[in-house]
Amino acid sequence: MTGTVFSRSLRARLVGATLSTAAIALAALVFLVVLRSEQTLREQAQEVTTWSETQLSDRLLSDAKLAAARLAMQREDVERRFATMAKRWDVVKAVFSGNTVAASELMRPALALADVDGAIAFDVNLRALTADRVDADLLAANAAFGTTAVATALRAVIAGNDREHANGFVLSLRWDDGLAKALAAEQSGAVADVFGQPLFDEFGDVIGGLVGYRVLRPHEPTLTAFASLSGRDVLILSGQNLLSSAGADVANARLGDISGADLHAVVGAEKVARCLPQLPDLRLCVAAPLRELQQLTGKVVGIGEESSRSLLRTLSVVAGLTLCLVALVLLILSSRITRPLVRITQTVSEVARGNWHVSVPDIDRADEVGDIARAVVVLEHSLSERDQLRDDVFRQNTILTERERQLQEQNERFDAALNNMSQGLCMFGAHGRLKVFNAQFCRIYNIAPDALEAEPTHADVRQLAGLADWSGPESRPHRRSLTKTLADERCVEITVEPMADGGWVETHEDVTASVTAQARIAHLATHDALTGLSNRALLADRLAAALAGHAHDGRAVTVICLDLDDFKGINDTLGHPAGDELLRQVGRRLTVLCPPGGTVARLGGDEFAMVLSEADLPAGVLALADEVLTQLRRPFILAGQFVSVDASLGLAVSAADDADGDDLLRRADVALYASKADGGRRVRVFEPEMEERQNQRRWLERELRLAIGTDQIALHYQPLFDLATNAVTSFEALARWHHPERGMISPGEFIPVAEATGLIDALGAYVLQKACADAMGWPGKQRVAVNISPIQFREGNLDRFVEEVLRTTRLPSQRLELEITESVILSQDQASFDMLTRLRRLGVRFSMDDFGTGYSSLSSLNTFRFDKIKLDQSFVRNLLEKDEAAAIVHVVAELGRSLKITTTAEGVETPEQLARLRASGFSEVQGYLLSRPIPAADVPDFINTQNALNAAA
Repeated sequence: MTGTVFSRSLRARLVGATLSTAAIALAALVFLVVLRSEQTLREQAQEVTTWSETQLSDRLLSDAKLAAARLAMQREDVERRFATMAKRWDVVKAVFSGNTVAASELMRPALALADVDGAIAFDVNLRALTADRVDADLLAANAAFGTTAVATALRAVIAGNDREHANGFVLSLRWDDGLAKALAAEQSGAVADVFGQPLFDEFGDVIGGLVGYRVLRPHEPTLTAFASLSGRDVLILSGQNLLSSAGADVANARLGDISGADLHAVVGAEKVARCLPQLPDLRLCVAAPLRELQQLTGKVVGIGEESSRSLLRTLSVVAGLTLCLVALVLLILSSRITRPLVRITQTVSEVARGNWHVSVPDIDRADEVGDIARAVVVLEHSLSERDQLRDDVFRQNTILTERERQLQEQNERFDAALNNMSQGLCMFGAHGRLKVFNAQFCRIYNIAPDALEAEPTHADVRQLAGLADWSGPESRPHRRSLTKTLADERCVEITVEPMADGGWVETHEDVTASVTAQARIAHLATHDALTGLSNRALLADRLAAALAGHAHDGRAVTVICLDLDDFKGINDTLGHPAGDELLRQVGRRLTVLCPPGGTVARLGGDEFAMVLSEADLPAGVLALADEVLTQLRRPFILAGQFVSVDASLGLAVSAADDADGDDLLRRADVALYASKADGGRRVRVFEPEMEERQNQRRWLERELRLAIGTDQIALHYQPLFDLATNAVTSFEALARWHHPERGMISPGEFIPVAEATGLIDALGAYVLQKACADAMGWPGKQRVAVNISPIQFREGNLDRFVEEVLRTTRLPSQRLELEITESVILSQDQASFDMLTRLRRLGVRFSMDDFGTGYSSLSSLNTFRFDKIKLDQSFVRNLLEKDEAAAIVHVVAELGRSLKITTTAEGVETPEQLARLRASGFSEVQGYLLSRPIPAADVPDFINTQNALNAAA
């Protein structure tokens, strides 16, 4: 028996030793593989680090070259815009006018547009004439300029340039006090680009030079945009001095020693940089975060680590499978030894499960298995006796457990409902002590739950919640609701509900969002959402209240209506967001100007209103209106640009019997309309005649709209005669309106209405279509001239419409002549210039109408090539009475001959005027002396008659 026990024990030890040895051997193998993998990874990491530095260095060098190219492109763009400014005749004229104030005022916006810090003009002898600043020290500039490199470059430019081959220069120089004094500059800096351009007179001769400078910015916009797009930091350094930066804030950074990959560590920032030399002592550096290098290195190293981990996993799986195979073999070999023990173990398991009557095997064996079997039989008898007692105890425990479970479930449901309520809840007993509360109640009042565990009184709870000013329920509480505002401005709604036992339940709900939303809704109902000013509804209430005070104590009420002039142009050029910002800034300025007690409102669009009582205006309402105009004319900053606007104001003051606010507001609006009709940019006070004129204007607008649609507008044609041949060269189309009731209505009366109401587009289209169609029926090749209003250019499709009319009427484009005024050219609208250019390419001719009445007619001739200039009839009318008019007539004729432009005189009514014009050398004339406007049906006969007269002569 001892041998049997020893045999079983030996088998167990052999199985354990075999499995342990195999496990240790496999673990050692895995350890050696891991150790070698780590050594290999360290060697690869060193090589990857060197490779990553080289890759990052190459990237930063490419970015540095791209940043340098951006700076070069910026310099070329500034040079091109500066050259364009130097070629402008108005700049040249202002520079040599001797008026330094006018010259500086003209140059400053042009320099801002060209992104140039300042400029100074010199004559051919390099004497400073003027600068962009009125207070510039020109004497000091004269003394210092001759010794600079700029003087040498400018002298070469002046000596070797003509208008056809004008070339300037660009110098990148160190900016020091001597150079700043030579250029009469106030700016400070380290490096500057200096631009030079020749100045020419009207004959193409060099008369001087213009020198501009642009100092390197601490944060160059071009480099900032490049840093934003590329994610890099850009630095420009002189030695270790930082001159300009873009990207992250590296103001105190400096470059460390250079690495093997030409990378500099940026001391003071977790970055590395690659530099590119610029000027002899300047470097342009592009920096990247150090983590980029680390990420690049880590990505490659991670690939090697993942390969090592994969190898380790494979070895682990193989080791595990090997151990499983060894265990399987050992289990098969030991199964015969363990089978009797398995049978007895199964029997014991049955007994443990409560089967006290199971048959126990091997009780007759004399070994240890037999001893165990017999012990199990004894255990069966012992446990069978205890089975009944256990069943009784189990039944009692089951009943108690079920009751406890039901109570626990009920408590959990109560807690879940209590703590997931959106309202805070607290329950007080009949003696006023807190019995129940939930988590939401603590969150609302920021109370620690521990402070409420000791059942505090209602007064204590109010103190903790910051509701000490609330008296709370009485001895016999009743149902009620109230809203309290806490110290942090939150609003809490409290509801008290009494209970039958004398206690009560309170619910507390945070209604701050609801109260705020209601207040916001109430505010939006009476205020403008864009500007925050009062809207029309609130204005009506304030106006009614002011008139009520007027009826009570006789204080006059004043309403000012304000409308921005050319607000649509700002929307069209700068965009609607800029227009909205302008409205907000105007609202703020009006609010500052409005006296206490007054009301500023936005009525809609770009129209505002102010309501004031007499007590609010100690200095008078007209003084306030003038101050409003003055403040609105101050520049606004919109979309990074200085923008100037103007406004028209209408003013109405209440009379003694006024009680209707809408009527007073309407009268102010009538005055505003009168102000705009007078050209805007002024203040008009309501007069009864204005209302009559407005009614007449509305009637005229309504009837004109109907007249255009019903062909009441007829065209008459006034001929233009060639003074050399007396032949008719062209006819000017003139609109005539014969109203069914009023008869003939003057163009001077309905044309302004059409322009003000937008009907000019429909009227102009009708006149152009009709004139071209009529011209096709004339017996000769005479041209037809059609007046075009500046407003017709705003739609942006005038060129396409003219092309369509020419195509449908088959009129040759050379026979159509469009008469425009200089305001179209002075608008500086690129779209208008593009339309004029496209029409000229079609072959359409252009004439400048009312020449000499504007302030820059000569500038308009220089801006756009006209085929004809028509002298305004005011000069012809005074030709014989005023020597000045005669001199102007002679000069215009000479100007036309010099520019090879046809000159036409309008309004010729006497033979003496005709003779003087012929002697002055005018090309054409037009006027009542020669022919009045002719109805369209009579034009062919008129042409035939004139042809016959010319043939007979």
